[in-house]
Amino acid sequence: MNYKEIFETELKKNNLSWCQGQCKEYGSHKRGFVFWKDPVIHLDSSISTRNSLYRGLHEIGHKITGNKGRRFEREQNADNWAINTMKQYNIPIPRKARQGVKRYIKRMKRWGDNIQARGQ
Repeated sequence: MNYKEIFETELKKNNLSWCQGQCKEYGSHKRGFVFWKDPVIHLDSSISTRNSLYRGLHEIGHKITGNKGRRFEREQNADNWAINTMKQYNIPIPRKARQGVKRYIKRMKRWGDNIQARGQ
């Protein structure tokens, strides 16, 4: 199974669909995002590398783990879900992407809950 097939399998298992940038919603499809009320992962990526799979699974993780807790906790939960899913498929976690998420979570902790995210 290739990375794209793994991503699509996880989407299907969790009743989610994938917008690859064709919609006109707010946000960077390149980075990826979700709206809590819609079962759609917005991500403009071919899901052909471990890094792009990790990013995609992180977005699925947001939908699976929900919109509970502080912002940095939601990021940690989505990240943990992505990591655990990649481990289930015996895929090594991309170090560079993992470090980026850790820095992002650290910024979220520093900023606090004052930042309003769209789609909530």
